[in-house]
Amino acid sequence: MVRATRGIHLPTPNDSNQWFNDTVPMEFTRALLVQAHAYGEDVDAMLRAARFPFDPLRQSAQTAFVSREQYSRLCVELVRALGDESGGVMPDVQTPVGTTRLILLSMLNSSNLSAAIRRAIEFNATCRVRQGVEVINRLKVDADGKEATLSYLYGEDLPGVQHSVLCNLAMWLRFCGWLIGQHIDISSATCAGPEPEFTAGVRHFFPCPVQYEQPTNSVSFSARHLEAELLRDEPQLQEFLKLAPYHVIIEPQASTFSVTHRIRKILGDDFRAEMPSFEELTSLLNMSARTLRRRLEKEGTSYQRIKDNARRDAAISLLSREGLTVSEVAERVGFSDPSAFHRSFKKWTGLSPGSYR
Repeated sequence: MVRATRGIHLPTPNDSNQWFNDTVPMEFTRALLVQAHAYGEDVDAMLRAARFPFDPLRQSAQTAFVSREQYSRLCVELVRALGDESGGVMPDVQTPVGTTRLILLSMLNSSNLSAAIRRAIEFNATCRVRQGVEVINRLKVDADGKEATLSYLYGEDLPGVQHSVLCNLAMWLRFCGWLIGQHIDISSATCAGPEPEFTAGVRHFFPCPVQYEQPTNSVSFSARHLEAELLRDEPQLQEFLKLAPYHVIIEPQASTFSVTHRIRKILGDDFRAEMPSFEELTSLLNMSARTLRRRLEKEGTSYQRIKDNARRDAAISLLSREGLTVSEVAERVGFSDPSAFHRSFKKWTGLSPGSYR
């Protein structure tokens, strides 16, 4: 059996704004099958078990997308075939089938998200089967109490898999966001390994600056999220798990609990027209300015940050398309001055638009 040490290389979908998409680009499905091939698994059997009507690896497959149900079923079959819920990404630290569900159950009924994450860290430290690989998992809040950092260092002598470990941290934060009904925006990230040859997977999870060759893998976000109460129960978790691969890998599940989500729906994905002012937004949401500011602060964000992130996500989607110049992308996301777009995009992602493309 061939050891897959490079992890699954995920592409960046380029069909439309990702915030409300409910299909899966075929490249993501092919990435799962490539991983199965790397471990010598029977891909045809996996496809039959996942009820796929065609083989996505064959040239004859013309469709560009699969449903979220198909993708989730195929993820489950890969996990079953490998006997490892990490999908073979960390070959020396296996996660037996069923472990993730037990960790998630252990997080329910915690007093807040901070307690839930710490409980998961404690569970994770005891349940995984390690083969002489040191794993360090921590949650810290800075001295000002404003920024939280979740870190995970997996085997310092295994640099080739660290970017996949970093992506797993992003997946965990997506689940945490579902638990509290809020979108958790990652402000920055570090990777304990070198920048991978294929960066599309990292970009998919991190539309923010990522520093490589750092002491640990980490994701930073507003500490205000840690104070949030958990809004989900066990029956809701059982429903979530049916499509969990889609929601933690492709698209986080939108939450009507979140005022951030409601504002993103109002903003849409066409930014050539002027965005609503804060006063106009309060009227659209039927909230007072004081209430809206308090709700946004509780979710660890602001109206300006939501607007910036909306334009950033649209720009990333447009830059991945063929036929659009950087100037045209700038115009579509509301920048009349291309140089201003360059400055903003570099601030958002750590890269210039040209380098990102």
